[in-house]
This record gives sequence, C-alpha cells and structure tokens, in this order.
Amino acid sequence: MKHRNLDHDGLSSAIKYTITTLLALFFLMPLYWMVIGSLREMIGTMAAPEIWPKNPTFKNYIDLFSSNYPVLRWMLNSFLIAGITTFFSVLVCCTMGYAFGKKQFPGKNFLFLLVLATMMLPKQASLIPLFILTKKLRLIDTIWGVILPSISWPYGVFLMRQFMREVPDDLIECARIEGAGELRIFGQIVLPLVKPAISTLSIIMFMQAWGDFMWQLIILKSKENWTMNVGLSVLIQNASGGANVVNYGLAMAGGCFAALPVVIIFIAFQKYFIRGVTLGAVKG
Repeated sequence: MKHRNLDHDGLSSAIKYTITTLLALFFLMPLYWMVIGSLREMIGTMAAPEIWPKNPTFKNYIDLFSSNYPVLRWMLNSFLIAGITTFFSVLVCCTMGYAFGKKQFPGKNFLFLLVLATMMLPKQASLIPLFILTKKLRLIDTIWGVILPSISWPYGVFLMRQFMREVPDDLIECARIEGAGELRIFGQIVLPLVKPAISTLSIIMFMQAWGDFMWQLIILKSKENWTMNVGLSVLIQNASGGANVVNYGLAMAGGCFAALPVVIIFIAFQKYFIRGVTLGAVKG
C-alpha cells in the first residue's frame, strides 16, 4: 500500500513538472522569437518563424546604435524615470499603507474605498484630466511630468496596507512607551517587518514604469527626452525610409536591448518577489 502511494506521488510530481515546463516554454516563446528576430533582416514584412536563423546577422544592433538617434540617452531617461518613480511610489505607498493599516482617523474606511475605486477606472479615463493638470504645472516634455502622475499607485497602497495590518500592535505600543517617535517607529520597526512587500512592490513598479508607453508618448515631445519605448516607435519606421514601412528586425533588436535591464533586475530579485507574493497570498 505504501509502495503504491509512493508511485502515485511520483507520477503526480512528474505530471506537475511536465505541465510547468510546457507552460514555461510557452511563455518564453515570445521572448525567444524576439531574440531570433533581432538576428534577421525583416523590413516591411514579418519573416516566417525559425528555430534558428539561416544567416544570422548583427546588422540590426549595429543600425540601432549607429543611427542619428540618441539610443543610449533614451536608455538613461528610461532608467531615471523608472528608478525615481519606483522610489517615490514605494515611499508614498508605504506611508499611506501604514496610515490605513495602523492609524485611526475620521473617514478612514471611506477614503480607503475611494482608493480602491480608482483601481477600477481604466487608465484612459484619466488621461485628459492628467494632461490638463500637467500642462498647467508646466511639466510637459519633462521627466517629472511622466513621474508625478504615477507615484500614487492604488494597488501599491492596498498591498502595503495588507502587510502593515499584520505588524503586531503591541510592538508599536512598546516602542511608543520607550519614547520612540512616529518616524522612528515607521522607519526602524515597521518597514523592516514588511521588506518582502517592499521588494515585491519595487519590482512591479519598476517594470510598470519602464513599460509605460502611452503616457510617455503624450508628455515627452523632445527627441532628447524620449524613453526607449517612445524612441523605438519612431526609429523603426524612419530607419526603413518610410512612415508606412516598419523595420521589424530593428524593432526586435531594440526590444531586446530595452528588455535586458528588466530581465536582469527580475532575475536578481526574483526570490524577494516570489516571497512577497506568497506572503501576500497567505495574508489575503
């Protein structure tokens, strides 16, 4: 009987690993296709899929960096926007999550419901009001015009509130009795206890800020202020000699170059990301 249970467990594990492997390969296919496509010349039409190109070439990468467009400047702009947005977003979400999770004040539940309600609105619904506000603040064609509207992220506030609620009240009260102020309690006691959530929020926010194309396209006007997303959308057409012709090979090369930092960051911090998501699921 015990032998049968071991066989059954082994078969179940094999099935699970097989399904997981197939799903992983399925989700990796677009990335693999982008890498392979960057090694082929595809101007105007998308070539048929191949496991490996017959005549691989680095011409697309050479064209990417030898163009008259400041590609490295675009990469720096993307890093600045994503990094600054992530820093301030985590700071704001942590403070708001602490207030909603551990503080008592009039209208607390109503205000939190308003924050949750904004999660249900499509982003396109806020584009016009945000653009008008950004224009009045004279932030058009500046990185701050891209950063400031993205700082307060409703899901980030919700995530941090859920983790803040799990911090023991007795620990905070003991620190307050010992004479610790609110900033010390928040910085030295509460934040270290929610590091998994901060790591998860930082990775998600960085990837979201890095890949935000629509708002960057609306706000950034000057070629020098473009990000990789905006710059590549123009470069892949102009490099082909016509607005109606797309250089798909160059687009793939630019996509690989733009995705590389995000992939490296995710691989480097994946254990913190997985830990934060797992704890969040348990707490939820």
